[in-house]
Amino acid sequence: MTQWPHDDLASKIAFFGDPRKAGFESKYMITIIPPFQMYYDKHPLKGINVNRKVATSLLKVFNEIFDLCGHDQKRIDALGMSAYGGCYNFRPIRGASNLSNHAFAAAIDLDPERNPLGAKIGKMSPIVINAFKKEGWLWGGDYKNRKDWMHFEAVSR
Repeated sequence: MTQWPHDDLASKIAFFGDPRKAGFESKYMITIIPPFQMYYDKHPLKGINVNRKVATSLLKVFNEIFDLCGHDQKRIDALGMSAYGGCYNFRPIRGASNLSNHAFAAAIDLDPERNPLGAKIGKMSPIVINAFKKEGWLWGGDYKNRKDWMHFEAVSR
């Protein structure tokens, strides 16, 4: 398991690079190919753009989930793992001025339709949650205030 940086700007820039600088995408990002089909807005994805530092870990998560689903796309779909909500997006945290971990390409949203931001109860599968936590990722369903059931991020607190 990778030791993720603390969730503060200086630590994330030191670890992931500075997304505010020109060349961030070409220097720090890579496209990964999940072992199962994923869709964004019901359109098939060819790959996901992520920070190089999270690529191996995220593929481990995806492979573990795919293994636990018996390499069955229908089970992946039933878990909501094929419903991609986004990874890299240069933007602030919703409702704040700090950069989102999506700006570092170190966060991913999955199954957003069934796990909307701020919902009282999420529907994220324990299989998915446990696979991410095993790799040290934080889950938005564990947030104290505004729950973000679809969200996983490669940082520490």
